[in-house]
This record gives sequence, C-alpha cells and structure tokens, in this order.
Amino acid sequence: MKTRLLQVVAGVVFSLGAVGVVFAAYPEKPITMNVAYSPGGGNDTIARLMAKHIEKYLGVKVVVENNPGAGGQIGFTKLAKAKPDGYTIGLLSAPSVFMIELLRPSVGYTLNDFQPIANVQSDPIVLAVEAKSDLNTLEDAVAFIRNNPGKVNVGGDGPQSNVQLQAVAFEKVLKTKVNFISYPGSGPATTGLLGKEVDMALLTASSVQQYVQAKRVKVLGVFSDKTLPSLSGVKTVTAVLGKEVPSVGTAMRGVAAPHGLSSDKVDFLDKAFRQLLNDSEFQQAASKMGIVLDYQDHAAFTESLNKARENTKQYIDVMK
Repeated sequence: MKTRLLQVVAGVVFSLGAVGVVFAAYPEKPITMNVAYSPGGGNDTIARLMAKHIEKYLGVKVVVENNPGAGGQIGFTKLAKAKPDGYTIGLLSAPSVFMIELLRPSVGYTLNDFQPIANVQSDPIVLAVEAKSDLNTLEDAVAFIRNNPGKVNVGGDGPQSNVQLQAVAFEKVLKTKVNFISYPGSGPATTGLLGKEVDMALLTASSVQQYVQAKRVKVLGVFSDKTLPSLSGVKTVTAVLGKEVPSVGTAMRGVAAPHGLSSDKVDFLDKAFRQLLNDSEFQQAASKMGIVLDYQDHAAFTESLNKARENTKQYIDVMK
C-alpha cells in the first residue's frame, strides 16, 4: 500500500513538473513579427520600436519581417496562414485589415482567422506637403484642391487602405475630387512626396514625425478629434474647415497571432505587451516619435476590431 502511494505521488510530481516544463519552454527561440507594409511606415515604426524594448519581457528577441504588397493583403494573408505556435505574430492595422477582406472577395482570410493579442497604438492621418512647397496652411491646400478638381496628386498608402478611406471622407466634405496615388506604405509615400511625384500626401502621424523634425516635410492638418502633442501648432482638419471631417482613417494597431494559438500563450504574450506599454523607457521613446500608445488586452482588442469592422462597412461601396 505504501509503495503504491509513493508511486502515485511520484506520478503527480512528474506530471506537474512536465506541465511546468511546457510553460517554461515558451518562448525558447526568437519570435517573428510580421509587418504587412514597407520599412519606414507607421506599422514598421511601431513594430521595430516594440522589438527593441520587449525582449526583457519575453526573454527572447523579436525579429521584424516586412511582407508588403497589395495594400497589406500579402502580409495579412501570410500571418493568417502561419502556424499558430506562438513564434509568428504580426501587426493588425485596422481598418485596413478588414477593408481588404470586405472589398476583395477572393482574399484568403477573414478577421476570424486572427487571434488578437493586444492593441498598442492609435495613429491618425495627417495632410503633409514637402517643406519648400508654396502651400503653407491647410486653407492653402483646400483652395488648391478646389481650384483643381481631380488634378491634385495626393500620395498615400494604398490601394483600398485606411489612408485612401480618409481621402474619400475628405473629398466628401470638400465636395470635390483628388487624384489619389497609391504607394505600398507611408514610407514610400513620403519618398514620393519628397521627390515631388505628388503635390501632397496623406501620411500616418507616427511615420511623418522624423521628417518634420528634419524640416523636410510640413504638416498642414491632422484628421483627429484633437491636436497631437507631437505636432505642436498643427490644427485638426475639422477645426480649420469648421465642419466635421470623420477621422475614419485613424489606424488602430495591435498585435495578433494566427487563429488557434493556445490560451496560455495568448495570456503570456498579452502580459508581455502590457508590461512593455507600462515601461517608462518605451513610453518616452514612443512619445519622441509621435506615437500615441493605446493599450487594450486581448478581449478588449477583439471587441474593438469587431466594432470597427462594422463601422467601416458604411464606406465600402464608396471605396469600390
């Protein structure tokens, strides 16, 4: 009887030890963070900043992998189809991720193919021009657009992206058209602006910050409900026009994994990103880059994504 009892106790101890090993073993190698856009844009900027600071909370390095193309479709599809083992995560940029799904019937994913981990950032769109442009105010830009309907070249991430969605909302308020020129990310769009391929550009607030500081780009207005501390003196488009311009292009950026990731790994990753966003060094770095942090845990992030997807549906017909 005593021998049998010892065997049972040993078995329990072994089982608990085995479970402990399973939890302790993750992660045991670098984690890849998939970014569906080119280097230099808003998604790439926040991804690389997180990768730099999160190692102490994960215990392993995070390697950023850019997979641009088709307005984010290539990268999002790759993330959705990756193995749900916790070693491939990525940035979901809403509303882009479900705009692609809603606008392109042949896309190989839906929002349900992702497991949200945590939201990390809200990134509004700004209207910018090259530093030496004759356009010095938002009023100048609006007058230029209205005096040249359909002829003003406006660059931005696209096609069928959150940036183009913001352009459509802007056109609706102005009751005129622009010639939207698509680039595979805010980085290339900024390059196009600096190279004078376009008259102005719609860029993410985070991606434009370095060019403003270098005095290579002027920001004329921000599509947001409030001004941004990182862009001192820049008014909201709504305030300047005296009429509401919906900030529908504001990017909600969060970390996600392929659907099917185990709950213990979801919790582990969520905790690491929560710790990261509470890290004072990370917060200071983000602030200097004009990044507005907005943490939501995996449950709240899931709810926000579903709500944003429903709100975006009202613009889909306009975007086709």
